Amino acid sequence: MYRAYAAVTLDGKIAKHARHFSDWTSREDKEIFRKELAKADVIIVGMNTYKTAKKPLSGRNCIVLTRQVKNTKCEKPNICFCNPKGKHPKDIIKEKGYKHIAVIGGAKIYDWALKEGMMDELHLTIEPVVFGKGISLFSEPTGEKIFELRSVKKLNKKGSLYAVYRVK
Repeated sequence: MYRAYAAVTLDGKIAKHARHFSDWTSREDKEIFRKELAKADVIIVGMNTYKTAKKPLSGRNCIVLTRQVKNTKCEKPNICFCNPKGKHPKDIIKEKGYKHIAVIGGAKIYDWALKEGMMDELHLTIEPVVFGKGISLFSEPTGEKIFELRSVKKLNKKGSLYAVYRVK
């Protein structure tokens, strides 16, 4: 099962810029995020997000999507840098026997995962914040995709919401 996780502002932004750390999300979002990632066998992440969150990700199995390698380069037993134009991450997932896959972005990774059929669910925290400018959750047209709301939960008094969507 491929589950994508993201926190967005009311105007649909995941960050102000490429190196923006997610310090703007609620404590409740961070708790859910940590619990959900602990269930994952592997995390698919983009290079910018990996660099931003390298320390918390270093102890987890990660497939880091990047154009900085030609094919696949595994530096540690749990970290593989993978160019999706070379060996496909699905091949690594199959080889390693991973069943529960978390996708954590950024925007190009969410676009790619949706296009490649590697997003069965989207777990979305909506925070009551507006950036105005920034990076949108999805950045490239991938054709119309329909999502079905599975559940929604109010996280706190501020109005943070946690919604789970299934990709139809």
